[in-house]
Amino acid sequence: MSIRQYYLQTAYISLNGSIISAGFLTIILTASLLFSWNIPLFLVAVPFLLFVFLHYNRFILYKNKSEESAEAFHRYDDKQLLEQNNLLIGFAPAPAVRLLFFTPDGMLAGELRELSSKSYRWFIPYFLDKKIMKKIGIFDSEGNLEGCLIQERNRFKILTGNKDVIGVFYPKKAAKETIGFAFLSGGRKMKVDRITGAKLDLKFIQEGGRTAARLQRGWLPLEWTRFFKEANTPVLTFDYTLGQAERLAVLAAVASAYMYYDH
Repeated sequence: MSIRQYYLQTAYISLNGSIISAGFLTIILTASLLFSWNIPLFLVAVPFLLFVFLHYNRFILYKNKSEESAEAFHRYDDKQLLEQNNLLIGFAPAPAVRLLFFTPDGMLAGELRELSSKSYRWFIPYFLDKKIMKKIGIFDSEGNLEGCLIQERNRFKILTGNKDVIGVFYPKKAAKETIGFAFLSGGRKMKVDRITGAKLDLKFIQEGGRTAARLQRGWLPLEWTRFFKEANTPVLTFDYTLGQAERLAVLAAVASAYMYYDH
């Protein structure tokens, strides 16, 4: 998948949402006429019309982004997901979390998603779904498992693709600055801070104060804008010296931060 295809896919998901909303409204209005229901039609119709408008507007927006984005071809075939130093993040609908990672050339590098998910979870409230402990896989562009995150009561256990435990990530609830800590094998530690003034911009700090990685919005080099047409596309930048364990810890923190972002 390329970023252009992602924009087109997002556009048609939005179009389907618009059609479904219009369909529900039509059914309600038809039923009210057939059965002479005494309901405030204006109050019923407004929310559905709003959904129709918002979804259709999003369809037009992403359709245009797809047409404006340059054709992409993979220039990074020789590298694995966990070797990329710059990853741009797209969001796909999911009961809890699904992140798509793109390389700066506009091609899919991999994704982060739950290993299994029941369809009924789309319809239950967040506060109930949050009680379900999740198993999240990190996959390369070919669908090979690169790592795994197992949610437990107050932490995420971090595993390699071979299911070896290499560390844990502890999110902090209601945190203003530091949102979590990762503890890795060999006694290594990493702190995750919010970047001042941005709720979902993050800085990953190793012991000694060295910045291991950053997650930022609103920062795209000019050459990347040929493919990426959203100025606020999140960019995850790793220090090139980071090993697999540290990179998986960063992705654990990102998964925790973006849980339910696009439900």
